[in-house]
Amino acid sequence: MNNKTRFSFDFARFKRAFEAQDVSAWLNFFDEGAEWIEYKHTHPPRAPRRLVGRKEIGDFLGRVTASNVKLTVEGEIVGPDRAAFRVWCELPDGRRIIEQVFIYFTAGRIARQIDVEAWD
Repeated sequence: MNNKTRFSFDFARFKRAFEAQDVSAWLNFFDEGAEWIEYKHTHPPRAPRRLVGRKEIGDFLGRVTASNVKLTVEGEIVGPDRAAFRVWCELPDGRRIIEQVFIYFTAGRIARQIDVEAWD
């Protein structure tokens, strides 16, 4: 592969897998060594939650799916090497979480994801 080869990220497919919580399809968008960082009330800036590698990320996505939340992606802005979007999470008890998400691509896969969350 030459250095001029560009990989594209299929955000529409990613969004469908994300909202459907299709763990297999969702996980396929992550690079083998991807890093996922979350900032929220239980993981503030001094100690964010870090998941490293597809195995850890896949285990987490399985827990998300098992938690019976509804996920909605909106407001996406997609560029050639990164994207930003908002996620609404509706919990079974009626509470909601809003997340601002930033993803960075390498060779058409997510190399890093950063979430900033606010909870009801």
